[in-house]
Amino acid sequence: MITFKIAIVLVNYNNNEDTIDCVRSIQESEEIELPFIIIADNDSKVKTIETDLSFYPHLHAIYNKENIGFGRANNLGIKWAQEHLDFEYLLLLNNDTIIETNTIVELLKPFATDETIGITTGKTMYEGNREIVWYGGGEISYKRGWPRICDLNSLASKEGANKSKYVSFVSGCTMMFTKDSITALKGFDVEFFMYCEDLELCIRALKSGFKLFYNADALVFHKVNASMKIKTKVSGLNAANPNLNFQFYHKKINQYKTMKMHLSIVDFFVFNIHFWLKYTLQTVQFMLKGKFSFYKTSLKTFKSILIN
Repeated sequence: MITFKIAIVLVNYNNNEDTIDCVRSIQESEEIELPFIIIADNDSKVKTIETDLSFYPHLHAIYNKENIGFGRANNLGIKWAQEHLDFEYLLLLNNDTIIETNTIVELLKPFATDETIGITTGKTMYEGNREIVWYGGGEISYKRGWPRICDLNSLASKEGANKSKYVSFVSGCTMMFTKDSITALKGFDVEFFMYCEDLELCIRALKSGFKLFYNADALVFHKVNASMKIKTKVSGLNAANPNLNFQFYHKKINQYKTMKMHLSIVDFFVFNIHFWLKYTLQTVQFMLKGKFSFYKTSLKTFKSILIN
């Protein structure tokens, strides 16, 4: 086995350009030995990512024969690292991100202060507007079955995104694990193709006794929607999002599945009240905003939830 302090897993899907930018930012990191990077490529049309990244000295690419989704691809990268590398820490990082020269060092710092920390993360800003927060730390609302993000889509505030703290939700965009925590947690749930896999993993980590820590000094800049090749600043469950149907279907199914897996009978009952009220309200709102065909997605999602 090759010894590296840090292993990094990036998932690439038809997005070599952003992956190259991400790796270049990693290469500029200061105060650390360069990490080993594993690229899990989800059957991109152009399979040249390893050649495109030949400038980086410590790298391995895994070429999947189909798009197996974000979580499963990360899991393959994790497995490869565990089988071929002797590492202390493992970072899962979105390939459409840019990090600062001190980001990795800042992600490592909390582990030295509390041995019960299993995952760290950093402050994530929009790459298109570096003043606006995409993720500033988060807390899971089990009634809503969804995290509340500090200063989401706003300027970072002193007591919000600019404050380092323990959290209950870490975005899958940036997740730094210890070797022990990633071994114990075994990565993302393989049943999740895309979306909510980070939510489920965080709940599982908390149940396993690991703490999650948000370091506001670890800066990440995110090119939101880059993996979908969507040329818009609109994301999430927004009527203006051209990828609305795909996101609604996968987010709602996986959100429901996560809460069903982890909540008690009473808490799951309370969640269901909030979930289906919000589900109905969103469906009506999207149709009133001109998404007349959305009822098909809503019905398909409803049936899938009932079956599962």
